[in-house]
Amino acid sequence: MSLGRRERRKLATREALLDATQVLLASRTMDALSVDEIVQRADVARGTFYNYFADKDALERELAAHVRTRVENEIARINEGISDPAERIARAFCCVLRFFLREREQAAAMARLFPRATDPAAPINSGVRSDVTKGLERGRIVAPSEDVAVAAIVGVFMAGVNRALDLPSGKAGTVAIGMGTILLHGLGISRSQAERVMSQAVQSVLH
Repeated sequence: MSLGRRERRKLATREALLDATQVLLASRTMDALSVDEIVQRADVARGTFYNYFADKDALERELAAHVRTRVENEIARINEGISDPAERIARAFCCVLRFFLREREQAAAMARLFPRATDPAAPINSGVRSDVTKGLERGRIVAPSEDVAVAAIVGVFMAGVNRALDLPSGKAGTVAIGMGTILLHGLGISRSQAERVMSQAVQSVLH
């Protein structure tokens, strides 16, 4: 069922507020932003903000959910039909790199929206945890605990994004293979196999 003109306008206004906040988060924290700055960037009246969000906290929650959903959906699409937990982790790493290299403003916003992203229990890490659980159950990966494995994986993902953003375009593949190989090797996979898995993931996802 198609949306009417009014519904389309409301949706566009909500998206404008979310987009404006995301752009502003590239250089400042949410606490440092004012509603006035957000509505000015979105080119809407101040009162309009409160037609959509009760306060900045509500806006932050929706923006975080929006970014998280986009990342999760992209990883799910990339890993569709892939059952090996090691391959899924490798491909997810490449997917995250590709996503944030294309959406650089979202990379900065992500860091500010998810300051506890390395927390293994954080909702944004549910997909990684699922792969870790299956990997440990099958003996495909090894780790002292699920929490340790999830924290290590997410830490490498974040470090990889930060490093890739600082390098010239075209270098992301080298970063992914190097850091991903160390990650998988640390999870109990032989170095040669880890490098092969990462190289295949880079070829499939990043190139």
